[in-house]
Amino acid sequence: MRFAFDEDQRLFADALRKMLAEQCTASQVRAVWDDGVGHDPALWARLAEMGVIGMLLPETDGGLGGSMVDAVLLFRELGRAIVPGPVIESMAIAGPVLAGSKWAAGIASGELVATAELDGTGHVPHASVAHVVLTPEGLLDLAGAEIDDAGGIDGGRRLGIVRGGGLVDHDGRSTADAVDLDAARDRAAVATAAYLIGASEAMIDMAGEYARQRHQFGKPIGSFQAVKHLLADALLKVEFAKAPTYRAAWSVATGAADVARDVSMAKALANEAAHATSRAAMQVHGAIGYTWEADLQLWMKKVWALERAYGTTSWHRRRVSSAVLSS
Repeated sequence: MRFAFDEDQRLFADALRKMLAEQCTASQVRAVWDDGVGHDPALWARLAEMGVIGMLLPETDGGLGGSMVDAVLLFRELGRAIVPGPVIESMAIAGPVLAGSKWAAGIASGELVATAELDGTGHVPHASVAHVVLTPEGLLDLAGAEIDDAGGIDGGRRLGIVRGGGLVDHDGRSTADAVDLDAARDRAAVATAAYLIGASEAMIDMAGEYARQRHQFGKPIGSFQAVKHLLADALLKVEFAKAPTYRAAWSVATGAADVARDVSMAKALANEAAHATSRAAMQVHGAIGYTWEADLQLWMKKVWALERAYGTTSWHRRRVSSAVLSS
């Protein structure tokens, strides 16, 4: 199979990167963390205006009618900038699930913020800023609900415990009966894998820049073989995670028979790449990397949170093993 992104897909991703470079800087991410909400309404509106939020929604709902192949490069750019807020939950889970419903147009326009909690843990990401949350039991309207802040290591992905609210139907049926939650989880896993790849690339860039500026023994530490090898090994893992993630996006988009295997391979490799990159970048920075003043810690905490979201490395590796051994 020959696979390559077309010009429109690459140009859209490039435009998103340029916008985020201006409107989602490290200082702006810090501000979102500091306000205790973990969401930037102005940035969210800009993403909706560009069509990013509605990429997987049909044009009849105000979306772009794209597929996961169209969206995977966008998730990578969102990860590069560690965009706060429920981008994965709205774009990859709630949006496609609610396509054709009365909520879909609001999601595409950015006026209605949707999130999801599909694992039954009770810890809902971005609950405090969302209007609705998709759960295994159905779609929960958060109007009038009480939300207890459960914190979380990632200030741009705050967790909440929802008390109250009411389940609403999906065209006369329970949302749980109307949608394929396994497919929603697979979309979320691919989106998270791409997001982790983007975040990993940004950490390598930060570590490389620091290594060029930091001097020891009269030389930039980046000139030392140990530092070069550390970052080269991390970059290798990131590059090896890209092709499986793009393949998984294609499998989701086309409904391929091996979609479960492909999705889990992508998420497992992206998890490992992000984990290795965070360790390498931390080692290059030294103890300063742990401090609040260092931008690196924002990216590290993001990947630590998302490594465990929508399937841990061990869970996805077991699913790959089952798929291979049963074939």
